[in-house]
Amino acid sequence: MARLQRSTSFSRSDEGSRPLPIALGRSPAGAFPALGRAVPWLLLGPALLPLLALVLVPYVGALLYSLTDATLANITAPAVVGLKNFGAVINSREPPFRLVVEATVVFTLGTVVGSLGLGTTLALALSSLKPTARGLLLAIFLVPWVIAGVVIGYTWKLVYDPQIGLANAILGLVGIAPIPWLVERWLAIGALVVANVWAAYGVVLLIVSSALSNVPRSIVLAARSDGAGLGTIVWRIILPTIRPAMLLATLVAFITGLSVFDLIFVLTGGGPIYQTETLALTMYRLTFKRGDVGEGAAVTLILFVFCLLLAAGYVIIWQREAKKWS
Repeated sequence: MARLQRSTSFSRSDEGSRPLPIALGRSPAGAFPALGRAVPWLLLGPALLPLLALVLVPYVGALLYSLTDATLANITAPAVVGLKNFGAVINSREPPFRLVVEATVVFTLGTVVGSLGLGTTLALALSSLKPTARGLLLAIFLVPWVIAGVVIGYTWKLVYDPQIGLANAILGLVGIAPIPWLVERWLAIGALVVANVWAAYGVVLLIVSSALSNVPRSIVLAARSDGAGLGTIVWRIILPTIRPAMLLATLVAFITGLSVFDLIFVLTGGGPIYQTETLALTMYRLTFKRGDVGEGAAVTLILFVFCLLLAAGYVIIWQREAKKWS
């Protein structure tokens, strides 16, 4: 007790002699509110500057070109035409704009559903394995995600080949005649979706696997001890727990589906007769095949607006969910 009193008295006498640079319990940011508001932006600056240069600046250029009659032959001194390019794109008859939007929406939704389903299923399956086996299989399953889209396109083109393709070879084993996978519109779009899901599920697998590693095992064990089955545990416990990660994976899958170009270009080129042409292919065709930079830029802006709306929807949903979690 005597030692404690001596220590206490020493600390009290020493307390008044020690200078404190700031108020106790307050950080420099708290002492200077303006500095506190500026610190996050200063930290984000090195990342935001390249983002502005590589993402926003090209879109600003696309916006300016979309308001002109710029072509590949006359790209330096175009005349301003206002919203004429947007009207030309929307009222196009070859192919009809509605046809392009339909193909884009179906292809994107198919990519989202397939990528989320396959990526989440694999992530759940891998989460039950030992760390060594899980890491090895995760690396193998992520291989399609890092392969170039052109390589994946040519690979699946061989798979869908009507003569020597693996798809028809498997059908032949069960007595089904060969199918021309890339000729009829909806069948071709379905084939494109399957190929793109195989290429894109890796990002969903990575996001969901990371989220599953943070799920407390105690709640899963408690559910098992209460007699809950696997389906109930996944649907009632695990998926609600990793909902933020699922929202992020959904947004990434949507943007991935909207922006795919190389895989579709290699497999179908938008054919037959524009039946599988998406907005990304329309942008390429108008700009580089027809040479109409203005209309191509208009399609770029339309695609950008779609992605922006998806991102805004994601932010709104995230904020609502954050209120629930808090």
